[in-house]
Amino acid sequence: ALIAASLAGPASANPLKSQYTTIDLKKDCRVTRKHQDGNTWSCKGLDGWPISIAEGDLRYFVSVGKGAEKRRAATQTIPQFNSIFKGESNRATMEWRIRTVGGKSVPHATILRYYWSTDGMKGQQLVVMKVTPTEPCHAAHVNAAMPDALALARKIADEDTRGFDCKGEPAAHGAKN
Repeated sequence: ALIAASLAGPASANPLKSQYTTIDLKKDCRVTRKHQDGNTWSCKGLDGWPISIAEGDLRYFVSVGKGAEKRRAATQTIPQFNSIFKGESNRATMEWRIRTVGGKSVPHATILRYYWSTDGMKGQQLVVMKVTPTEPCHAAHVNAAMPDALALARKIADEDTRGFDCKGEPAAHGAKN
């Protein structure tokens, strides 16, 4: 379900926008694989860009697009035990960064907040995922406790993801909490 669309900066010939998708495991997703260690869900994303969510080893793995569960992003997560859901909630919001190409809106990145805990500590990371039809992958992890963390994540999404090689490791921004 799309919540909103907004301009990210001044108007130009190719404005960058954000669109938001609500991920609700109970309403908008269907279980595609049941497993004792965690399920896999297929969720509604943007048109033509379904979201795959898998849970395993107390961590969440998220990928987008056709065949999302077979892409690199489906094997990536942050190192700590984590969830994309705050507390007991089953709802999360994914921000899609959009470019206009040939008159069409095309996603080039997503930003998703992960909540983590380990050894009695808790924190949050913003995961910037490069989005392409063939290989979505994590491009950067931003410590959400940093000042202007969301602005930094958007800047990375808009300026760095297109040139990011998915064979590499995501860039880390900010000290871990």
